[in-house]
Amino acid sequence: MIKSKNKSTLKNFNLDVLDLDLNEELIYAQPTFWRTASYRFEELKEETLKYFRRHPLIGYSFKRIIYGLLTLIVSIAIVFFLVNFVTPDSSYLPDVSELGKMGIGNEGPKYEAFLQTRLELFGVSGNAIDRLLRYFKNIIPFIPKHILVGQSVIFPNASNLSDSQIIINTVLFTGGQVDGLLKTGSKELIDAITISASYKTVWVYLGVVKSSSMGMPGSTEVTSLFASAIPYSFGIGSVAVLFSYLIGIPLGIEAAKRKGKATDGAINGTATFLLAVPSLVIVISIYLISILVFGHSSIFSSGSFWTRFWPVVALVILMTPTTIILTRRYVVDEMTADYTKFAYAKGLGESKVFYVHIFRNAGVRILRELPLDLAFTLFGASILTETQWNIPGMSQLIINGVNNRDSFVILGFITFASLVKIAATLVSDLFMVLMDPRVKLSGR
Repeated sequence: MIKSKNKSTLKNFNLDVLDLDLNEELIYAQPTFWRTASYRFEELKEETLKYFRRHPLIGYSFKRIIYGLLTLIVSIAIVFFLVNFVTPDSSYLPDVSELGKMGIGNEGPKYEAFLQTRLELFGVSGNAIDRLLRYFKNIIPFIPKHILVGQSVIFPNASNLSDSQIIINTVLFTGGQVDGLLKTGSKELIDAITISASYKTVWVYLGVVKSSSMGMPGSTEVTSLFASAIPYSFGIGSVAVLFSYLIGIPLGIEAAKRKGKATDGAINGTATFLLAVPSLVIVISIYLISILVFGHSSIFSSGSFWTRFWPVVALVILMTPTTIILTRRYVVDEMTADYTKFAYAKGLGESKVFYVHIFRNAGVRILRELPLDLAFTLFGASILTETQWNIPGMSQLIINGVNNRDSFVILGFITFASLVKIAATLVSDLFMVLMDPRVKLSGR
């Protein structure tokens, strides 16, 4: 009975008599801007992941770069707030005696107006958050920046000005930003003033060096300061790295070939001893030997070739032990690998096995450290030598910047050093692709 009733119902059911309206349902099916953007984002994300799966080394290098940039941002923010905390605004003013000659004093409206002008000139006006965001904007290379490089103010009727207006004139002549100060003057003063300012457009701006100059303070940019110091640090550091590799790699190979023997013990023991000795002791010892024993000058800029040779010797002694130990470790690892045992089992000679197979694979791991060693020498290992021989390199800049609490020099050093380190990491990964046929950009 039930089955018969169901058949009768289906037989009498007619779709034509039903009033079906799907317009309301179709409204929800129409694409919106956000839904379309979400679909595009998911599609782009999937294509990116697919590309990195096909090219694992590129994905690995990309992650290292992203993590490096994030670390750089956090480091800049932390150092910025620390330096900002210990650096009062008054440190950007000239000496107190100069303020007294100008009739400004150390408090009052005139003092505050002059201080605000100096802060605007150095680019440190506003609260700490505003300064930090402005600095991030200045170091982003995709946004052009218009930087004030010179300014002159002409007063045709200077004899008719009041005392307060004369103070404003003095402030204006310091080369500060004048727009805010003009609002404090009378209409007659504003009409009498002729302002001529010159700007330049740059893509990366690291700020200016703190100065107490009265004329156009802060005219020395951090980028130009770095440009004059980098050749010294890079020249000395690159030569030292080259010699440390030329000395350390053969000694490391010899120690690995004589593993467990007297030669290995002498080489490895000496390298370990030099690593244990404080770097300052080594640098000072080389410095005193160059002066007392060989009679060379103690100042890098005024000495002869030999005076400039001894800082390289100090750096080589500092860096060679690490190269020896790493080379020995890499070679020993390859000597105990299965392919080495198989090569000996085939009857290949010891020299052919060592130089064709073992050192070839170990050399890839050794030379991969070259870009990182250059970056480390440029911004780290040369601090003691540059200080001892008074070399005008990058290390002197960071030391003077910390002593003077110069925020732009400190932040510029950290930013530039981090970017060089990230670039060195990328070059190191590319070295692996060029030197090791087993490593390819594509995973196929």
